[in-house]
Amino acid sequence: MAHLAISVPARPKTKIAPLLWHWSMALLAVSLLCFATVPSQADPDLWGHLRFGLDILNSHAIPSTDPYSFTAAGAHWIDHEWLAELLFALAWTGAGPSGLVALKIGLALLTGHLCFGHLLRAGVSSDRAAAILLMFVALIPAFMTIRPLLFTIPCFAGTLVVLYQAEQGYLRALWILPPLYALWANLHGGFLAGFGLLGIWAAVRSLSGWRRAWPALLALAGAGTAACLNPYGWTLLAFLIRTASVPRPEIIEWAPLRASSEYGIMYLVVLGLSVAGLVRSRLDKPLPLTVLFGVTSILPFIATRHTPLAVVAAVVLAGPHLGNALEQMASRPARPNLIPAWAPLLPSVCVVVVAFATFSHPPTISLPPDLYPARAVQLLSSAGVEGNLIHRFNWGEYLIWHLGPKVKVMMDGRRETVYPDTVYRQYLDFQDGTGDWDKLIRDYPVDVALLEKTSVSANLFRLKTDWLEVYQDKVAVIFTRRGTPVAGRLISAARTGAARASLGNFP
Repeated sequence: MAHLAISVPARPKTKIAPLLWHWSMALLAVSLLCFATVPSQADPDLWGHLRFGLDILNSHAIPSTDPYSFTAAGAHWIDHEWLAELLFALAWTGAGPSGLVALKIGLALLTGHLCFGHLLRAGVSSDRAAAILLMFVALIPAFMTIRPLLFTIPCFAGTLVVLYQAEQGYLRALWILPPLYALWANLHGGFLAGFGLLGIWAAVRSLSGWRRAWPALLALAGAGTAACLNPYGWTLLAFLIRTASVPRPEIIEWAPLRASSEYGIMYLVVLGLSVAGLVRSRLDKPLPLTVLFGVTSILPFIATRHTPLAVVAAVVLAGPHLGNALEQMASRPARPNLIPAWAPLLPSVCVVVVAFATFSHPPTISLPPDLYPARAVQLLSSAGVEGNLIHRFNWGEYLIWHLGPKVKVMMDGRRETVYPDTVYRQYLDFQDGTGDWDKLIRDYPVDVALLEKTSVSANLFRLKTDWLEVYQDKVAVIFTRRGTPVAGRLISAARTGAARASLGNFP
């Protein structure tokens, strides 16, 4: 007997497993990024940024003159990082050190989100995108501290993503740039690096004619106009360009990245992977993006502080090519329907473990041991010292937090935004014991000197007969003028054991 054959269409395979795999890989990348960025150390300027932000929060106004120093008393203050400082203050008032760490983690996650989403839009599979984001290991040193520079990293990433999209034909993405730069210009001066990107991109596109040049030129003009929406207008751009061109050989992060250092090796690995991806990739390589990659890749060898920007550029500009190269190296192309249903459990379990390890203890901000004069500052506070204090440069904002404004500092990390160049040069002579090293003491009514115990300036102070050493520990030494009321109070406080503070966590 003949049987009627009935064709039954096959049930489509579920896409739940690929979807779970996609999101679990994204969660794994996020959790690892959180875990890596939780450890925090206090940057020398964090005390000042937080104090200035609290001042803005309390006064509802951006400061225009300096109330904390005696060498620049009443001087005009260009607080170009005021919005970052305000966000620090809000995070601090909300949750203390944990709030600052959470803000830092949020900026790291924002950077990761921008780059991960960019790689997915470029056609990179989620697992390969997560693997490419492992290059962000080279960002960990930058995210060890909490500082306004961290706001520049996601803003820089956003600029690169927009330019990449524009090169793919999505010119409407350029409308993101004006609001981005209006925000960025009030957070950190690193927006100048973004202008550099836009300028190079516009110049290279101009080589192909006016039709390709005009969108780039409009984007550059729009971003520049938006950046002027700050308390100082266009003068902020001129000020930052002038200060950015000043050499800073005495500051380590402005020195070129040493390829033999740990940080240098990390970056060279990132650079090597990026170049290999570009060479092996079969994707189109637009000239403007290739030029941007080449320029950003050499920035760390000009100044170490540019390394995080170069790492972000490697992920955004070379990441899609690296993903394409990895696909070619695979035995067969990635096919979502080959992902077993249980596969998402593996990264999901990792997410749980990493999340527990990250948040099992409240985040803190550690202080490097023997780096700050905690006991000497406690003595000055207990003795009720007021007046003008000369000190090590890196201690300036630490002193502002603990002793200001009753005690006026000589100089702090604000440098060109407050202090004249002559004062900074005099401080370098004082610190190194060169030239007219004690000119600061003669030109200003200095009451107390708080110096590193083994510094050149401390040894020279010991030779001055009109100054008396009243306190010393393994970190710092305090000098004051002989026969003054301040000297008597400090000697009395030292005898009663007032200097008992010990370093722990911020502040």
